[in-house]
Amino acid sequence: MKRSKKARRKRRKYYNWPEEIAKGNTDKFYHSTDFDIWREKVLEKYNYECQFFAGKWDDGIHKPEKIKPILANTAHHIIPIKERPDLCLDIDNGVALSFEAHEIIEDRKRFRFKKKKKVITKEQW
Repeated sequence: MKRSKKARRKRRKYYNWPEEIAKGNTDKFYHSTDFDIWREKVLEKYNYECQFFAGKWDDGIHKPEKIKPILANTAHHIIPIKERPDLCLDIDNGVALSFEAHEIIEDRKRFRFKKKKKVITKEQW
């Protein structure tokens, strides 16, 4: 059973996130209510439109193959939080992306659909 956002915000704990991220607690940050609030604000700022496939934002390395309107469901930190923990909750350091665009930006797409080699063993009787 999922709890509502309001119920989760009532029991919210407050952390000094730049300090926690500097210690290496990034998973704790990404599962926090503060991150959920930041994500909602970033998506609302861009009207839930993927900025990568709209052609309005790129990381300087990757470019979209074609411009198409796609719904955004992921908020991406432009400057990674490991580099600048102080910008972890800055709305201007976020951009709205679709899941596919985020995988492309993070260079995970090329590893995603690799076929696994079958292990062939010698038959023994």
